[in-house]
Amino acid sequence: MRALSKLFFAALGMLCLASCIRGPLHDGSPLRCAISLAGAESGSRLLCGYNYELAERFAEAEGREATIRLAGHQESVIDSLKHGKLDLVMLPYADSLAADSLLVWHPADSCGIWVFAAADEAQAEFAGNWLGQLHTLPEYAQLRQPFLDIYNPMTRVSADFISPYDSLIKVYADTLGWDWKLLAALIYQESKFHIEARSPRGAAGLMQLVPNTARHFGCRDWLDPEENIRAGSLMLRAVEQKYKHIAANNTELAKYTLAAYNAGASRIADCVRYARHLGVDVSYWENVAAVIPDMKHDSIAALDAIKLGTFHGRETVSYVRRVNRYYKHYRHICP
Repeated sequence: MRALSKLFFAALGMLCLASCIRGPLHDGSPLRCAISLAGAESGSRLLCGYNYELAERFAEAEGREATIRLAGHQESVIDSLKHGKLDLVMLPYADSLAADSLLVWHPADSCGIWVFAAADEAQAEFAGNWLGQLHTLPEYAQLRQPFLDIYNPMTRVSADFISPYDSLIKVYADTLGWDWKLLAALIYQESKFHIEARSPRGAAGLMQLVPNTARHFGCRDWLDPEENIRAGSLMLRAVEQKYKHIAANNTELAKYTLAAYNAGASRIADCVRYARHLGVDVSYWENVAAVIPDMKHDSIAALDAIKLGTFHGRETVSYVRRVNRYYKHYRHICP
């Protein structure tokens, strides 16, 4: 999708530039964007990801970079726009914006509006032309649909795509030697394909990376889908190396890698050591998973093999099974 969109968005930008009769639209600085989800209906629509994608392509059409962030719940992004701290604000609905002579807005589509400062008339005009032309392109439906579909994998019987990020997922699954549908299943489990997903402990983005991990693997912008998937894949590759000498085959290696992605490699190392203490064949993940319930008892801490103490590992066992269940279904419904 991204390779195709780069071509038609660039051509669209040239067409719209030709229709703008005013002077330069910008000084080459990044397009500063904020996406607000205030008032948006909760559910499966990936509105943040959709606006992020459009903002990137709009900036590309202007020949500039974009800096895109998610607005805070209580943040007054409209005030920031009026004071020149932002260039573009994306809101879910037109009725969420009061009439104001200092603002100009254009409908992005039925999902929301783009708002500009009235003082930035040329920019707003260009955006209106760009959006209007975008809606007439046959490629538009292909771009839009993956962000608005229902994503529960267990309720779909067939699909031409799994997510809006399939092309990225395929690239980074190849670096792991994974079937891309397995990586897609992991991402669905982590974030349901919402780029703005945040956990109470600070994990963020499509692959739910905690800040230290994100930085370690080169993710500077957790909201950026490609940066997040690339960093998460690098983490998976690093984790996978720890189990190549243990796992009986690639299927078991993937299960170990999923478990460590969820619980941490050190915690899974404890599980392996405990299973070996019991004489269990650790080359198969399910054998290890079967003894994990024992690790919640305080007596486990007395064993020299256990480094991190007790472990309530039910969630990790369920995590591996859920991801593999989604993966199995994805293989069935998507060519």
